[in-house]
Amino acid sequence: MKVVLAFDKFKGSATAQQLNEAAQQGLCGLDDVMTVCVPVADGGDGTTAVLAANRQGQWVTLPTMGPLLQLEPVTASYFLCDDGTALIETAAASGLALVSPEARDVMRASTLGTGLLMRDAMERGSRHIVLGLGGSATCDAGMGIMSALGAEFLDHEGHYLYPSGASLERIAHIETRGIPREVQVCSFTLLTDVDNPLCGPHGTAAVFAPQKGASPQQVELLERGMMHVAGIVGTDIAGKAGCGAAGGIPALMLHLLDTELLPGAPYVLSHSGLEDALDGADLVITGEGQLDAQTFMGKGPGMVIQSALERGIGVAAVCGTITPDLDLEKTGLLAAIAVSEGLPKDIAMNTGGTLARVAHAVSNLVNQNR
Repeated sequence: MKVVLAFDKFKGSATAQQLNEAAQQGLCGLDDVMTVCVPVADGGDGTTAVLAANRQGQWVTLPTMGPLLQLEPVTASYFLCDDGTALIETAAASGLALVSPEARDVMRASTLGTGLLMRDAMERGSRHIVLGLGGSATCDAGMGIMSALGAEFLDHEGHYLYPSGASLERIAHIETRGIPREVQVCSFTLLTDVDNPLCGPHGTAAVFAPQKGASPQQVELLERGMMHVAGIVGTDIAGKAGCGAAGGIPALMLHLLDTELLPGAPYVLSHSGLEDALDGADLVITGEGQLDAQTFMGKGPGMVIQSALERGIGVAAVCGTITPDLDLEKTGLLAAIAVSEGLPKDIAMNTGGTLARVAHAVSNLVNQNR
């Protein structure tokens, strides 16, 4: 029996790699079961590690600026592949998890630290950067990244602007002469875990800024800033799907650099070997922290489920929790197990306990379907 294990992270509790390894360990005593692990990610935090698992190269760790200038610098890592591609995620230097809830300040938060990681990769010879966009603390339309890469943002009086959401509406001129050649000849692939546009009721300010600490008044200011940036760019960027990811990072990068914007889950799965792993599979088990309607709207586990069902392979889900409004019969799943349902938060989020419960659930599922 061939079983494909394809877990995404349980956010805040366990990584995709940890979950796949725990599930595999739970099946190691079954001699007639062969397992194949395909870690899953969708462009959010954890994407770099998943992509790096199938690449040759080295991790690069260095100090850089965090999301807020007033906080301590952070130490962040990215993966530099032997072919010169750099795998970076926004969450590493500009992530919301790096800022305590009481310290969140989305108006001042900047992607400058992420840009410094990108600049370091290019100075080491990288000419293709894959950037996962999820999990940011920022709403600066990529102003911080572009500042780190050599662009300068000026107001109407010619004064330099600090790259943050508070400055967006004041941009009068973008000076690009300082962008060095290694940046100009580099190509950028942005992986988004959402399809929200830059502006409007479903845009980055309205939907995501409140999660990053924005008040209703700040949401209005950020929305005006995003509309102003869209006016500068002079394209249909305001309504482009995915441009609202990570506080609008794609907006300025698409305008100023050789950049493509792609949905994260299909990209990651195409590089993780899912299609090959499904060949000859008898059962697929996937999962993430919460199984809900969003799972089936382009997220990694939803795409795993779809791919398995299209091939006629039985598929089950092992998750932390399952929202009660999800109609499981319509998902096509053989089974869906919530391993942390009803548990106190400290127990539910404990990594060791989570991995043990997942391993036990996977073992039971396989035994029931042998």
